[in-house]
Amino acid sequence: MRRENAGRVIAGVDGSFAGLRALRLAVAEARRRGVALHAVRVWSCDSSWQGGATGCAGEIDQQARAEAVAVFGAAMGALPEDVPVVITPVTGRPWRALVDYAYRDNDTLFVGTSQRRWWRRLFRPSTARYCAAHASCPVVVVPADSFARNAGGRRQARALVRDLSMLS
Repeated sequence: MRRENAGRVIAGVDGSFAGLRALRLAVAEARRRGVALHAVRVWSCDSSWQGGATGCAGEIDQQARAEAVAVFGAAMGALPEDVPVVITPVTGRPWRALVDYAYRDNDTLFVGTSQRRWWRRLFRPSTARYCAAHASCPVVVVPADSFARNAGGRRQARALVRDLSMLS
């Protein structure tokens, strides 16, 4: 049951825990609306790319599609069979490319967000914050599952050291 005015469901595709969760929610929303899911994989071509800009553009399509399929595999086991998926490779900065792609008022953009330290945000802006502030369509910002949020960095290292010391 496809609805013409339902708008597009767009998901920024990356392999982070929050990105995997956002992708699962975007698939569910596309299924609910009866529309195709636009899986956008953003690539950045800089001057260090071998072969220059033309070499970059030629390889992006294959790599982006392969990576998007791998991310679907990690998030859901495989591409969904009941939802049409349009894998779209886009070049540019992730935050700007997603906002440019989701330009219609009735689009819905799904992006994952991570908990990063303030000093990391200085050098790499938050894609989710940028999309929420600048997109002309609704943006669903999805955090990682609580397990993934709690399993990071120092806590995980401390738990591992504690478990290893108990074995000795």
